[in-house]
Amino acid sequence: MKVFALLIACAALLLAIEAPAQRRTTQAKTDVSGSRKLLAVKASGSSRYGDAEILAASGLRLGEPATEDDFKEAAHHLLGSGMFADVAYKFSYSDAGTKVEFQLTDIDKSKLIPVHFDNFVGITDPELRASLQQRVPLFARQVPVSGELTGEIVHSLQGLLEERHLPGEVDTSRDGEADDNAPTSVTFHVRGLKARIHNLEFPGAAPEQTAFLIDGARKMIGMPYSSSLIAKGIQDDLRPRFLARGYLKASFGSAETRVLTSATAQNETQPVPIGQDEAYQAAAGRSDEIQIDVILPVTAGKQYSVTAVDWKGNSAISTREVAPLLHLVIGQLADGAKLEDDVASLTELYRRRGYLTASISTDPEFNDAAGTIRYQITVREGELYRMGEVEFLGVDSGLKDRLLDAWKLPEGQPYNPEYTRKFLENVPQLLPKGLQYTTKLSEDLDAKAKAVDVTIRFRTD
Repeated sequence: MKVFALLIACAALLLAIEAPAQRRTTQAKTDVSGSRKLLAVKASGSSRYGDAEILAASGLRLGEPATEDDFKEAAHHLLGSGMFADVAYKFSYSDAGTKVEFQLTDIDKSKLIPVHFDNFVGITDPELRASLQQRVPLFARQVPVSGELTGEIVHSLQGLLEERHLPGEVDTSRDGEADDNAPTSVTFHVRGLKARIHNLEFPGAAPEQTAFLIDGARKMIGMPYSSSLIAKGIQDDLRPRFLARGYLKASFGSAETRVLTSATAQNETQPVPIGQDEAYQAAAGRSDEIQIDVILPVTAGKQYSVTAVDWKGNSAISTREVAPLLHLVIGQLADGAKLEDDVASLTELYRRRGYLTASISTDPEFNDAAGTIRYQITVREGELYRMGEVEFLGVDSGLKDRLLDAWKLPEGQPYNPEYTRKFLENVPQLLPKGLQYTTKLSEDLDAKAKAVDVTIRFRTD
């Protein structure tokens, strides 16, 4: 019994000694956990992103516990975005908490491509970009060719559609990508969205300007909406109407869209200004399609009259010959639309004379106070290229001799690409009737010899 009592006493003594030790261990763990509270995230080495963007993109949260595993995961996420060629990090502890620094190496700008947004209705382009910058901190106006950033943008745009109660699924297309060619841009579009253009409005345009803009916009009414369609319409149909009337500085703002209810689209109390054609009527009757109005802000600016046209650099063709090719009349409104066509025609004239690298610039000198413009036409004629050798491939010797006899542009004469085009148009008269074939033309410029070697390949089906 004495021995048993002694053992009990020893055990009690050990417990008394161990209890404070356990409390000290628990306190120590609490201290370590507190020291790992994230105090700061710093970014170094990147010219594109600062501390705030990297903190937001890393997934880390200030004031919350963070361990090295968290830093590894954040670095992996940053690298996986595709925006960085390398990501490293270092961190330090103190009694107050933890600080981490991400050392970043930006990918080369040649590996970045621009982004476009195509058929997002009810959301302006600036709204899309502002929303994405909040949701995807590494988003700018470009994305990497490879990496996860494009997928993050798709996910965020999908969330934006759902918040706005808009139909469709966000998808992408990589523009210019073919064979081994890298894409030149990425377009984000809404797959499954059926939205047709019901009307176009032009805030900022005067009544007479609205009239010719409405006329130019007719072909867009009833068409499926896309920003690329609007951009093409501006370039091909709307902008030229301003230029033709001397509004040389006219500009268009970002298009906005207004989603209409079916009742609004079908039961208007006032006539639609434009586009109540068969295409629109068919679209308006489909319950699964959205009708939208496109609001396209306009800044027309001043009209400009021509005061003078000066020529510089043209020696192969005299000013007397080239001046009538430009429809610029002193004292009248400058027709900027015809001027663009005239420059193209003048450039083609130089090409037909053998100046294949000729270029022409029209440098305007505006007098905004007087509403006038003076043009400096600068011609860079380049070198004269002459006809080199002509070769016909893919045909037998007899047909080759017939083609050579028919070729009338002798070696050493100024090369005229128009002659080659017309020759190809007349080739069917030289070939056996009923022969099915295709041709491939190669015009090889020898910069040293200033000659053009022509090769025409025939392929029979």
